[in-house]
Amino acid sequence: METRNRIWVGLGVVVAASTAFYVGTSGQSGMAGMDHSTMAAQEGGEGGEGAATAEAIADDAVYLGQLAFIRGHLNVGVDLYRQGAEEASATHMKHPGDELYTALLPAIEAREASGFADQLEALAVAVESKRPMAEVEEAYNALLEAITAAENAVEEQDAAMIGAVILDLVRTSAAEYDIAVGENGVLENEHEYQDALGFVRIARDLLGRLEGMTDNATAVAAIREQLDLITPIWPSLIAPQRLETDPSVIYGAAARIEFANAGL
Repeated sequence: METRNRIWVGLGVVVAASTAFYVGTSGQSGMAGMDHSTMAAQEGGEGGEGAATAEAIADDAVYLGQLAFIRGHLNVGVDLYRQGAEEASATHMKHPGDELYTALLPAIEAREASGFADQLEALAVAVESKRPMAEVEEAYNALLEAITAAENAVEEQDAAMIGAVILDLVRTSAAEYDIAVGENGVLENEHEYQDALGFVRIARDLLGRLEGMTDNATAVAAIREQLDLITPIWPSLIAPQRLETDPSVIYGAAARIEFANAGL
């Protein structure tokens, strides 16, 4: 309980400061009045990783977000394989296929896009069979092309939509990192630490697309500042035994990104 209380106290300071800035610059209250229990419910879950199938069918931002989460898992999984951590790599191949893709498939079909179950399976088999790196890279690239095609089924993508995906990734990264760190900063779950890193990596990748979709350079710069702030939280893909950063830092970055998104 001590760790959780410390997290929410820290986040309360961040939200209060960010809300004051937001009101002063736009005249709107944004998240003012949102209590911590409401904010906690938004970290992952509904609208986050593993959003309901109906949400992904109805909402293009949620749909793109689920594809981004798949990218995040695969990013760290393949990177682990590159570093010789085959067993750890294989664990990151299971969740995208077993859970995320299965729930997302109706939304892919609703947009008349092609699924990528075969490509997911091919990469998982290559990793689990400990195939040569060149074969794993080939399977990974084929899967990324298929995911891109599924993303392109959303024809009218705009800055607000991509900003929402970035926010979703960072919020969920905060929740995953929160699971990874225990009392006094002791590492409790390396897998979640790596997932959190993968989601931030994909958020950074999306920032370039966002920049080309909006004339609001101030909003883009504010989002970039927050991503730059949190990226060093992961000193390496293999987690240290002690995590020096409190999860409230990532939650706070998500709050500031949400305020910046109001200008997109």
